[in-house]
Amino acid sequence: MPFTRSRETARESGGDILAQGDIMASIVIFTGHMMDKAGRVPPAYVPRFPPEKERESIGAIAAALDEMDARVGYSSAACGADILFIEQMLARGAEVHIVLPYAEEQFILDCIEVPANSDPAQHFQQPPGSTWMQRYAGIRGRVSSVLTLGDKRPRDNSSASDCCNRVFLGMGMMLARDEGLPISLLTLWDGWSGDAPGGTRSLVRLADSLGIPIRYLPQLRPRNVEDILLAASPPPGIGAAPHRAALDREPPQQVCAVLFADVAQFSRLDETALPDFVTGYLQPLAGIIQAARHGGYGPLDFNTWGDGLFCVFDSMLKACRFAVGLRRLTASSDWIHETPGESLSLRIALHAGPVYRIPDPVFPKDTFVGTNISLAARIEPVAEPGQIYCSQAFAALAAAEGVRDFDFERLGERTLPKDAGTLVLYRLVG
Repeated sequence: MPFTRSRETARESGGDILAQGDIMASIVIFTGHMMDKAGRVPPAYVPRFPPEKERESIGAIAAALDEMDARVGYSSAACGADILFIEQMLARGAEVHIVLPYAEEQFILDCIEVPANSDPAQHFQQPPGSTWMQRYAGIRGRVSSVLTLGDKRPRDNSSASDCCNRVFLGMGMMLARDEGLPISLLTLWDGWSGDAPGGTRSLVRLADSLGIPIRYLPQLRPRNVEDILLAASPPPGIGAAPHRAALDREPPQQVCAVLFADVAQFSRLDETALPDFVTGYLQPLAGIIQAARHGGYGPLDFNTWGDGLFCVFDSMLKACRFAVGLRRLTASSDWIHETPGESLSLRIALHAGPVYRIPDPVFPKDTFVGTNISLAARIEPVAEPGQIYCSQAFAALAAAEGVRDFDFERLGERTLPKDAGTLVLYRLVG
């Protein structure tokens, strides 16, 4: 049933939480398949989401949202199931927050309207009486928020898609925790592994591992044994997955947490104070890194230059533990923070997203590169001395990882240096 807004409160979701009277909102995370591409036809394999299943799927989504009393929704916005979900949520007057894995222009070309000059088999089948681009344009200005997780992507976008799924799941979990609201996952899924990592099945498995209730809509499930066998192994290049033969030279990406830190007012130190600074900062820092490694939460890679520190971690929890330990160093007797005329403290920044892990041709170790490394570096200069700032993506990924030992306080939008734009930031508390 449609409802009207009676309360609006800004929250970590970036939008409003809705309630009507004394009925609390229900938060719904959504995942589902994209509409089939034109090449996904028999006899090669069974169609998964052809246009003729759209009407039935719309009815199933609408009925499920009514039963769940859905008031706030999180999803991406690809053609097919995502757009159907968003349309039905907006028809209810609900809040919808969408997350895109990379720049919107590229996302549209990948997931809504492929270039006109591309292989006809790669074009998405269109719904009757409209196009997916028209449908996307119709929802784009009506949703409560749009979070874009970067401006570039690699040729293999599976890691970016997986990160996107985890971020909007984590955003919903943060809101549910802070407001004490129920959360569940609604999925329009055929029940199989999908065409690529980072798809519907990946999010279903993650939500299940976190104990989130899942509601399965059966409209896309194969009807018989022959369909099941065909659906289980689609040919490459027709579904969401890139054709791996074209990507042999591209290393895979993985979602990592990135930490940057530096010492505020370091440039004001007198030259004669620098040797004492090395003794009072870098030696205790070496001890923290060693303790983190022995404790199982050490960085995959780290580097220092002057007062700067760079670390990469394979989990948000490890990054949180290390960052808090680093901050505590500044308050300990091991930290030489007082020099004549100056009081020094650390600025610490955390971000997370897909990065490349590549063997370093100069040093005998792996090196980590990517646009998410650069974005983490842009957050550090705006952090308050003595505080740990992090991106919305990091906070959401921590929630989706099941991190419970630390809290995140929303700070709002901040303008980043070097024309890096604006970003919603949080303060790590713990």
